[in-house]
Amino acid sequence: MINDTGHESALFHQIAQGDEAAFETLFHLYVPRIKPVIARIIQVEGPEKDIIQEIFLGLWLSREKLTEVVVPHNWIFKMVYHRCYSWLQKQGIRNKASQIITRENSDHSNLTEENLSFTETSLLVKQAIMLLPPQAQKIYLLSREKDLKIAEIASELQLSPQTVKNSLVRSLKSIREYLTQHGIILPLILLAWGTLYFS
Repeated sequence: MINDTGHESALFHQIAQGDEAAFETLFHLYVPRIKPVIARIIQVEGPEKDIIQEIFLGLWLSREKLTEVVVPHNWIFKMVYHRCYSWLQKQGIRNKASQIITRENSDHSNLTEENLSFTETSLLVKQAIMLLPPQAQKIYLLSREKDLKIAEIASELQLSPQTVKNSLVRSLKSIREYLTQHGIILPLILLAWGTLYFS
């Protein structure tokens, strides 16, 4: 695959300025590239979606550094290996995680700060979900945690697909507003991925 560094560097510069459209372009460009790599490293089906979200959340939260990145492709894949390493560590697969890190020789110098931002943002998202009305919360969690499609949620809760979709749209707006009130602006695709985008 030909790596268009110039195009990706331009996207990085736009994202550094807070351009959500550029972020979404990069997201759709890289998800098909990194998903098989993540699956190969963790060797478990299911967590890829969460790891991908963590990678792009980390990218967005540290976007002011993107203008300094010389080769975007390499930088993104360093994040992929780091997030896979973190996931494997949480699962207690330390030997495998150490092998990956040694093999990739990733630079972790700025990751502590990024992990703090990531943890804080994740906590705020959880708080925002807890503030949703009970049915909206149930719909959102069925979509996010059980990975159910709109039609499946509608069937399980005996609601119309349109009611479910409307609820997800309102929930995403509410979560985003809550984060904004706390000084965190996230691209909608990070919150919506796996809910509306792939239902």
